[in-house]
Amino acid sequence: MRVKFVAIFVAVCFLGFTPKSKANELDNAAACSGVVLGNASIDYSLGDEASFNEGVSLAITAYLSEVLQSSAATEDIAIADQILATNTDKIINAANTETFDANVYEEVVKCYRRVASLLLKNWKIIEQNSDKIDLLITQRIKLLKRILSAG
Repeated sequence: MRVKFVAIFVAVCFLGFTPKSKANELDNAAACSGVVLGNASIDYSLGDEASFNEGVSLAITAYLSEVLQSSAATEDIAIADQILATNTDKIINAANTETFDANVYEEVVKCYRRVASLLLKNWKIIEQNSDKIDLLITQRIKLLKRILSAG
């Protein structure tokens, strides 16, 4: 019994003092980028194409800058992509079901701030990879407009 207690205590202490993982940072970037993409999609559905384009550009640039600067494994990036898509859907669904309340609004504002901090933190990587990022942004804007305009 004492050995089990000591093993659990050591494990908890070890886990409590480990630095944040690269995957966790990437997941957080994906989560907020998804929220910003969802909010941009709402702008598009309300007829504000300029805000949509800017929101998509900010979100994708921030997310890709974090992907490019991290040494995350391919499976971690795939999970982060799913987190991004889930949070995009969450914000769109909140608008469609009229549950976009003050809490959701605060999350959107928090995520715009997080995206801005990622852009500032990763500006060198963004500058070095601007052609790749711009190409992907153009592709995603076209794809999202097609998806949002369907039906």
